[in-house]
Amino acid sequence: MAESMIEKVRRFAGADPDVPDSELEMFYAAAVGWYKSAGVRKWPNWDLWQFWVCNLAAWMYDNRGNADPGAAIPVYIVSSVHQLRSGPEEDPEDGTEPDSGGDAGSGAETDGSEPDGTGGEG
Repeated sequence: MAESMIEKVRRFAGADPDVPDSELEMFYAAAVGWYKSAGVRKWPNWDLWQFWVCNLAAWMYDNRGNADPGAAIPVYIVSSVHQLRSGPEEDPEDGTEPDSGGDAGSGAETDGSEPDGTGGEG
């Protein structure tokens, strides 16, 4: 049986087994939404997409409740957007197009800003 994305997030974050799935689902959904807002389509069968979404969800889990304004999403995660925007040639699992999650995420139309809202300036 394939491991669910929530179990992958749990493992990535090093979360204890007693952490409710619903809590991890919130961070997973936030990570998917962050990438979608950055122009990245949802590629649920692409290992590289899964890696970066789990990485971001784990970072969010680790930084929950952190009110420090310096706790910005790390540059290495922000940089992953460029790697993921084009996606693979085809969906690696079944050859189908990605799940666009609605009308967003083609990456073709962006306002030039980075996902952290900096506009790529620092």
